[in-house]
Amino acid sequence: MQATAAAASLSTSPDIWQQEASASQWKVIEPVIELAITQANAQGAYVYYFDQQNAHASLSAFVGPAPFKKDASGAAVAFHKERRTPIVIHQDAAADWRFAILPEFKSGRFDGVLSVPLIAPTGVVGMANFCRIEGTSFKARELSFLVGLSAPLAALLTTSTVREELERTAQQLADRKLLDRAKGLLQESLGWTEEEAYLQIRRLSRQQRIPMREIARQVIDAGRQSWEVFA
Repeated sequence: MQATAAAASLSTSPDIWQQEASASQWKVIEPVIELAITQANAQGAYVYYFDQQNAHASLSAFVGPAPFKKDASGAAVAFHKERRTPIVIHQDAAADWRFAILPEFKSGRFDGVLSVPLIAPTGVVGMANFCRIEGTSFKARELSFLVGLSAPLAALLTTSTVREELERTAQQLADRKLLDRAKGLLQESLGWTEEEAYLQIRRLSRQQRIPMREIARQVIDAGRQSWEVFA
């Protein structure tokens, strides 16, 4: 896509953070913001999700030069969490206290920005910053198009966040079942208490520097005659 090509040519470092970002959020949000920067003649788009308890914003997806950080905190984030109207800055956006702390502006690369609050039925859940290297004015149709993305992006952001929580909870339950089964097998075979079995699995996990679920899986796969190796 043109937007992706433009982003790649502008980046001064590999998109390392992209590899760490939530895959589900990236997949659903990236095509939308790629289209947005193409339509609005922007050179970057950065979508943040707000922590509902603290003045903290996490970068959920972006298209454009890769920032070296993925989050921001402080008074500026608290301000953005409360606002429901867009902000347009045509020049010196990086010097504005409301944007200076954000990763995409720390390099001083962007001069202009249209910042759109992402509003869901529950309130403001994030913001999307559409950035320009040169401080040129956004046209009326560009402003209308980008501001109109507020609700759709909010829906994508919250949906993917809920999905992540469900996936994380499901993984935790699966790990718990695996651990309980492994503890039971060690108790039955070696005459240990539940606490002794748990502590041994945890010790092996730390020694081998692998998750406890992997040790539990080894116990289950080893077979009754081999459980003594875990003692």
